[in-house]
Amino acid sequence: MSQSDELLDDERFAQAAEVLEGVIGPASVALGAESPRVLGLRSRRAAMLVIGGDFRRALPEFDALAAAYARTAGPTSEDALECLRQAAHSRAELGQATTALRQFRQVLTHVRATSGDASPTALDLRRNIGLLLLSEGKATEASAELQPLYDDLCVVYGPQHEETREVADVLARLRITAGG
Repeated sequence: MSQSDELLDDERFAQAAEVLEGVIGPASVALGAESPRVLGLRSRRAAMLVIGGDFRRALPEFDALAAAYARTAGPTSEDALECLRQAAHSRAELGQATTALRQFRQVLTHVRATSGDASPTALDLRRNIGLLLLSEGKATEASAELQPLYDDLCVVYGPQHEETREVADVLARLRITAGG
């Protein structure tokens, strides 16, 4: 673990993930493949892959982790939802927008039910959905997602907050594009 941490500190993400992979195998044998400790190690490794930009390798791991956490902690557990969210992020990065949108919305439904529409996680998911729609050329749908998000960001963080300004800028560009 310390070797993996050192590599991570040096931003050698792929190597850090490989070192961790060498720990996961023996830990799975000793503790069980779905023990909380092993799932934690696998989650850490998958996160390292994402940080390093290796979404192709991270995606199947996050899918497997989401399923494992759904079995062990419940389908709406924080860990299961976070892995589903990370899988959606990886899919978006890999150009699998339709599935990514479905997964982001699935996670958002559960987050809204437990934490509300203006929780930090819900706000982030709503931004992800809006920007992904925009990247897919769905400007009208993106605007429909981003305008209520902007309104909520103004209430939660204020109109001068960085995240609020970012969404305001996107909405302004959408208005200019729609008008021109």
